[in-house]
Amino acid sequence: MPITFTEILQYSKQIFDSFFESYTPSLFSPKTRITEACLYSLKAGGKRVRPIFVLNSFFEPNKLSQNIQTKDHSVLLASLAVECIHTYSLIHDDLPAMDDDDTRRGKPTCHKQFDEATAILAGDTLNSLSFYLLSMMDTEDPFLIRDSIQILHNGAGMKGMIQGQMEDIEEEKNPSNTNRESKLHSIHEKKTGALIESSFLLGNRLRPDWKERESVISSYAKEIGLLFQITDDILDVEGNLEELGKTPGKDAKAGKLTYPSLYGMEKTKSLRSESVKKAISLASELSSMNHEFFLGLPKYIAERKN
Repeated sequence: MPITFTEILQYSKQIFDSFFESYTPSLFSPKTRITEACLYSLKAGGKRVRPIFVLNSFFEPNKLSQNIQTKDHSVLLASLAVECIHTYSLIHDDLPAMDDDDTRRGKPTCHKQFDEATAILAGDTLNSLSFYLLSMMDTEDPFLIRDSIQILHNGAGMKGMIQGQMEDIEEEKNPSNTNRESKLHSIHEKKTGALIESSFLLGNRLRPDWKERESVISSYAKEIGLLFQITDDILDVEGNLEELGKTPGKDAKAGKLTYPSLYGMEKTKSLRSESVKKAISLASELSSMNHEFFLGLPKYIAERKN
């Protein structure tokens, strides 16, 4: 019987969580205020979707369950690197100078649990640590580590997530009067989509057949990034603190450019449905890969509650 999307999701999270629990004690040793802050945010919960994207761009679905025991160390390092980058971005995003939030994943944000200086330094630590983890991958491919570092930098660096965050802040302070659709797309393609695309491309790059798969993986990942952000914007309007694990309604209060603020909720939900259909169509081109995962992921993202 073929493995289902739900089983793939479960196995993938088990693989990552098992590696995380075994590997992080030595990584964050000795115990200091900074390592405590890093682990506080890394262990705060979350769906681990970005590490799961890394794993499922690498593993074949029928091998996932056995790979809980026969772990591939390099892809696990890459998945942890992505989670470190993502967690750093959340720590900094919650700071008073950025989105100024007190709650993340149902717990006090890092700067509330510790203090602003510690939170900034914890984010800095996780940022640099992610690239160190990629440098530790064991490979005979002379270009793999270089390519992996570049892929992660493209998603998280000055042309990706950071630029998207900057454009988001600029738009909030000085709203555009023209080309608002283009600006909205630019912000979220970088702020949310770029790291999601990097997650898929990192796992794919570890495969020997990565070149043949790269183009379609990239197209699919871009659509998933768009779908993820549209759903986030809907949840910010319709969600609640208990389900979201963070304060809802902050986007509208801050006057941010979002899909609901630009199009209204009805049109935004229509765009979400269109994005689901497009992502599923792209998944059909991935039939020789991890088909069940890529096929089930769009609906999972669109229907999530946090």
